[in-house]
Amino acid sequence: MCGIAGAVGVRDAERVARAMSGALAHRGPDDDGIASLHGLDGRPHGALAHRRLSILDLTTAGHQPMTSADGRWTIAFNGEIYNFRELRGELERDDARLASTGDTAVLLEGWARHGPRYVTRLEGMFAFTLWDAREEVLYLARDAFGIKPLYIATVGAGLLVASEVRGILASGVVAPHLDRTALASYLTFGSVTEPRTIVAGVHAVPAGEVLAWRPGASSLASVVRLDPVVAPDRLVRDRTEAALTVRHALEQSVDRHLVADVPVAVFLSGGIDSSAIAALAAQRAGKALDAFTVTFAEQQFDESAVARMVARRYGIRHHEMPLDGGDLLAALPAAFAAMDQPTLDGINTFVVSQAVRAHGTTVVLSGLGGDELFAGYPSFRRARALARYARLPAPARHIAAHVAARVGGLRGAKIALGLRKGAPGDAAYLASRTLFSETQVSDLCGQRAAPVASAPRSLSVLQQVSWRELTGYMRNTLLRDSDVFSMAHGLELRVPFVDREVVAAAFAVADPLKLAPGLTKPLLVDAVRDLLPTEVWDRPKQGFVLPFADWMRGAMAGEVDAALGDADVLDALGIDIAAARDVWSGFRRGQPGITWSRPWALYALTRWATTHGIDGIGGDALAEAEAVAP
Repeated sequence: MCGIAGAVGVRDAERVARAMSGALAHRGPDDDGIASLHGLDGRPHGALAHRRLSILDLTTAGHQPMTSADGRWTIAFNGEIYNFRELRGELERDDARLASTGDTAVLLEGWARHGPRYVTRLEGMFAFTLWDAREEVLYLARDAFGIKPLYIATVGAGLLVASEVRGILASGVVAPHLDRTALASYLTFGSVTEPRTIVAGVHAVPAGEVLAWRPGASSLASVVRLDPVVAPDRLVRDRTEAALTVRHALEQSVDRHLVADVPVAVFLSGGIDSSAIAALAAQRAGKALDAFTVTFAEQQFDESAVARMVARRYGIRHHEMPLDGGDLLAALPAAFAAMDQPTLDGINTFVVSQAVRAHGTTVVLSGLGGDELFAGYPSFRRARALARYARLPAPARHIAAHVAARVGGLRGAKIALGLRKGAPGDAAYLASRTLFSETQVSDLCGQRAAPVASAPRSLSVLQQVSWRELTGYMRNTLLRDSDVFSMAHGLELRVPFVDREVVAAAFAVADPLKLAPGLTKPLLVDAVRDLLPTEVWDRPKQGFVLPFADWMRGAMAGEVDAALGDADVLDALGIDIAAARDVWSGFRRGQPGITWSRPWALYALTRWATTHGIDGIGGDALAEAEAVAP
């Protein structure tokens, strides 16, 4: 896990790349490097920089950027390829001689021999840039799920690339202007939907894409596409077979995610997802593990007692980290400094990652992805209920939509939108994930969010919800936040559920096996029931969330009130101050439908913008960038 920066076709490319790399130092505290990019004729084109967090091959042989023996290929790689040993064996049987024992050397040699399609062989999480000196082409690649981030910005006839948006801003040649359409996307979902980012002119490399760019070109060409979900050949309808299939996939995934030359620990919240990963990891690691649990004084949020049960059963060294509103308030300046884009989520990951890294741990497994695959969210049950309406003729659906919009408040309006489209999966997802309605977004910022893709109609109803959760909330919020806030402390966070084999196993199971009365995630429970104490799965779902509602009415109330009363900041961001204050006052009054997430999203936006000098708010970054921009 590392940080990448690059500048191609821009003036003073090496200086720019170094500046970008400096802003990513937290991602790779163990080593750094820079490589000039040339054609075979020696003509300079740019530079790649790399920040290294050493996980595999801890020697200097793993230094990056890494160049092939013939000088043609230069790579800067971020992530982990879990099947690299298998791929290495194949290459060595074909007489390859690799200079490093790590996964980067395997990728470099495999690509040199087989070209861009080699990425289809990779199992893991990755984002990388690769320069072809012979053809003078820069390749950019990202894994199918978007676990690892990669951002680009065109600057005149040149291109900037970095692992974080703030890396590109550190170049000094991209002005930190707010993208107004992205702002509407943020207010709609609580995070910006890719490929846009909150900064105008900066975009994410699409998940699962390999792009090619030639210096001076006006656009990037897609050369390989990896799909996160492949429709199964058949659906498993037998409960025992389904449980065995999922169990096998999880075991294989955990085995892969334990591959490292440093110790691997576990985030253990006490829920079924993290408990399953902890149990499997403890069984299969062959040595004692460390696990970390955040504890709260607010009992309705605290799952530490259950986490202790799991740790005791498997001899896991268990570390508990108390957290209260005062602790969070003290951590906020550092958290917002680390925040790459505004988000309503992720502060929990920042806090726990800080504690884990302070313990000396550099790799940790997370249960992220279990809800998306095994129907853990309310969106799945809503979709099943709405499916009955989707079978109605269009006129009847429109009547049902009208009724929902009239009597169902904000959630009813979101459901109505999906009913009119006849898409229960989309309707249920929007009802669960929309933060502010289209009208409310317009009131707040006068903009409309860009439309997002609907789930493929070839999928079943619950598969459609999974697809939306995987490519929407998980990709744009959970994975992005997990990467940024863990890497802020030089901690590699791995997600065994977000694995192609596990996803394929979950999608191959028929919908009826994924929901059961009174039981959360029955398919996952069936797969791991023998591993866990009954208390883990035989109780209502909690989820790893912080007690924001209590804290925002207590220790944080003054902080949020001041931020949402700052007319200068809100006006600079294009946020209507009266609308923002209405959200805050409605929350404080306990107005139905205004949960903590709405004022928090507005507060996070103002703090992020002030911290990072967006549109001249709180800093000189804008003036400095505009002074040197081409």
